[in-house]
Amino acid sequence: MTHDLDARLMLTACSPPLQSRERDHGMELTISPVETPLRSSLGTRWAWWLALSLVLVLAAALRLLSIHDVSGNVFYDAAVRSMGTSWHDFFFGALEPSGTVSIDKPPLDLWLQVATTRVLGFSLVGLHLPEALGGVAACGLLFGALRRPFGTAAAISAALALAVLPVSVLTARSDTMDSVLAALEIAALWLSWRALESSRMRWSVLSAAMMGLAFNVKLGEMLIALPALALLWLWAAAPGTRARVLLATTGTFMVVALSWTAIASLTPTRERPFPIGSVNGSIWHVTLVYNGLDRLSSHGATGTVEGGAGPLRLLSAGPMQYRTLIGVVLLAASLLGLLALAALFAQGCERLLRSIHSPPGRLAVGIAVWFLTGLVAFSAMERLQVRYLEALAPAICAVLGLSLSVLWHGGESGRARRSASMRSGGVLGLRIFLVCVVLGLLVASLSKDAYVIHRARSDSLLTDFSTLALSRYLRDHRDGTHYEIAGANINDVVGLVARDDLPVLVLNSVDGPLTRTKSLQAQVAGHRVRFYFVAPHPCHSGRHCPYNQIWAYAHSIPVPGQPGLRRFTGS
Repeated sequence: MTHDLDARLMLTACSPPLQSRERDHGMELTISPVETPLRSSLGTRWAWWLALSLVLVLAAALRLLSIHDVSGNVFYDAAVRSMGTSWHDFFFGALEPSGTVSIDKPPLDLWLQVATTRVLGFSLVGLHLPEALGGVAACGLLFGALRRPFGTAAAISAALALAVLPVSVLTARSDTMDSVLAALEIAALWLSWRALESSRMRWSVLSAAMMGLAFNVKLGEMLIALPALALLWLWAAAPGTRARVLLATTGTFMVVALSWTAIASLTPTRERPFPIGSVNGSIWHVTLVYNGLDRLSSHGATGTVEGGAGPLRLLSAGPMQYRTLIGVVLLAASLLGLLALAALFAQGCERLLRSIHSPPGRLAVGIAVWFLTGLVAFSAMERLQVRYLEALAPAICAVLGLSLSVLWHGGESGRARRSASMRSGGVLGLRIFLVCVVLGLLVASLSKDAYVIHRARSDSLLTDFSTLALSRYLRDHRDGTHYEIAGANINDVVGLVARDDLPVLVLNSVDGPLTRTKSLQAQVAGHRVRFYFVAPHPCHSGRHCPYNQIWAYAHSIPVPGQPGLRRFTGS
């Protein structure tokens, strides 16, 4: 028995080395186990994991440094403050503690902020932390989504680009929900790759569920990535199962995406807050119209019209600074992407078509569709908030990373071809050029990041009309009234809610009155509200001003020393 075992061991040792296929940097290599020591393989793996760790540390530093100095978006901050007062307000996303009005979207992301503020206290750190961590997670998820199909170098390049991309740093340092949206979209991309790789429907279904969660975070903004992912789900379907996969992914997405809206809409109108932006209190309207169709036009949407709609909008250098926030990297990704595509075409159309029909090739096409969808949509939008661009940022960085990888290797695969290309002066010059481009983009991005951090910039354009002095005065002179103040609209008084955590009486929504004049009169006569706050831009005369607002102005007098504050004469 012992002699037989020894014989087999000697035969194995004397036989030619077995051949194995190993994926390195996104290319197929033939490597002998005898020629590649285990220690060297482990050393390379640890080197890449160290590089990823450094990227994530950099991403965290850029997103967390001096985060307590960044001002919040008082609209969402008021909701977070109010949602922490009761489970009713928590579920519906109430904007003020009495639960009469709510935010204009599902409150999934705000639930995260409520959790952190309950642990850390209601502060700027607690409000910003979920978004900052979402931005860091997005970098790690992008690496994970690209590493197996395209290699570690391409994945590290894309993750580094996203880590330092100024618009992503700005958004993650703010307390809006777009960074969490980006992380969910990238997670869905990773799951789509698993579906392409395995042809198993469960990964596509999980990806669709992830996009449903993304819908509950930022509604229509997730549509930038959805067409590309839907294409990948169909491509990943095993032969003869495409119709079944289409039904399963569509059904899963719809169930998850509309779950909160459907449940909340089943509640009687009188028992839930009035969602800002809706018609007659309809949550479906605010979900599908106000935050859907209207965002593509100037109707009911907020944001800047800087530069106007057009293909060069994101390269403009106006006050919104699109060019330095995203335009430079977008231009570099576009040009390098075209060069990479030309290099692939140079190998022959037949080979390129075979590559496209492989799982990595299909994933690359999906990323390109995401990239082009976002570019067209954001160029066509009438009004554009800077934070919306976070939905396009992962695709830009992925295209940049893939393009750098293709150009660096000259579109070739195989050890012999790479060795030959290293001896080519043209390829050497191209690599020097790519290094210069990468260093230039890195320096430009970090310079803008330093500006964003030093200036404590936020992606919010909402103005807080209230002041600390106003809060102190109201606390001293409320005389036990139920409402701290009445305001013409919620944006005038959300700052007070975020600061004081007291109920306010909102007179009007986007599409009409919330408090009828007779109800306002009764509230004043019953000493439930004593003060009326007037922002610097209201109308209080003329046919276009709501009558409840005209009545409030006519039956109140200015409070000396408190700009915008008026006291009702009947209180």
